[in-house]
Amino acid sequence: SWKIRIDMLRRFFDYADKVFDFSKSLSQITDIRLRPQIDTQSILMSSLIMHLTRLGSLNALDAELRLPKKIESFIGKDKPSVDTIGEVFTKIIPDDLRRLHWGNCYQLKRNKALDSNLPLNAVGIDGHEFFSH
Repeated sequence: SWKIRIDMLRRFFDYADKVFDFSKSLSQITDIRLRPQIDTQSILMSSLIMHLTRLGSLNALDAELRLPKKIESFIGKDKPSVDTIGEVFTKIIPDDLRRLHWGNCYQLKRNKALDSNLPLNAVGIDGHEFFSH
């Protein structure tokens, strides 16, 4: 049920904030839109929730975004359309994403999850099935 999913999402984001300062890192990702009506963080969170809940497509996410109060606590009251999500992903500044990934890898090295003796590291991220039935 979605109540269980929302609780698991909340716990996941609380952990990500605690370990990776996720909310602050996400808020530093910007795009090149001049006067955005929907902030970039709401769009990124919508996409991330789509991936975490294994919705599989923007069309499936669209159905979830239309339901009132379902995921507003994560993405805000002004929910983006799937067209806006697609458009903004073409306008995100790549260096902001690189900085986010570099910060995550730095924290993983500090937490001894990555070997820090090597000059270069390749990281493969394997997901956890939070919401499979």
